[in-house]
Amino acid sequence: MNQQYHRKKRNFFLKKDLQGKIILAVFISVLGSSLIFLMLFGFFSADTMTIIYSNNSLQMGQTPIILLKKAIEANWILLIVVGSLLVFLALMGSHRIAGPLFRFEQSLDRMDKGNLNDKIHLRNTDEGKDLAYKINNFNLILSRKIREISQHASAVDDVLPHLQEGEMTKLSRQEIEALIQTINTNNQKIIEITSYFILADE
Repeated sequence: MNQQYHRKKRNFFLKKDLQGKIILAVFISVLGSSLIFLMLFGFFSADTMTIIYSNNSLQMGQTPIILLKKAIEANWILLIVVGSLLVFLALMGSHRIAGPLFRFEQSLDRMDKGNLNDKIHLRNTDEGKDLAYKINNFNLILSRKIREISQHASAVDDVLPHLQEGEMTKLSRQEIEALIQTINTNNQKIIEITSYFILADE
């Protein structure tokens, strides 16, 4: 039976390297797109002049340079806020990928230690639900197969004491044959179960 699942306190940095790369990639993509736009704007307006009236004085200059300068002067606080918001949104987005990867690694670590009594729980917004389902289903199938092998092995264990040298003299030939048949039947079942798997080479 699976252990009852409890959602742990949210940790935004589950895989810092991966999340850092995602945040950096998003930031560079947005910054690169902005720079490309500014370069195109500057290219198409390089031959134009702009006049600005500011602080009781007229300022004149090339359109792209003077507009960019005034935009930064007027909106630097907004740029900082938008940049911070962009980083936060990238962090939240990266958590949808890093969180499931972290849970997959935890589950596989437990499987490596022989613990199949585990189920991967993902949030509705997380990526990787299909993979989580496949891992959970594999654990369930493997648990059933191992449980069947254990049952057949126990059945053989129950028979073996009757076939010891001192005990066999108390049994008739038919009883001995029936015990041997029980062992053969259970052994054949075990072989059938293990043949379900294609094993890795050592």
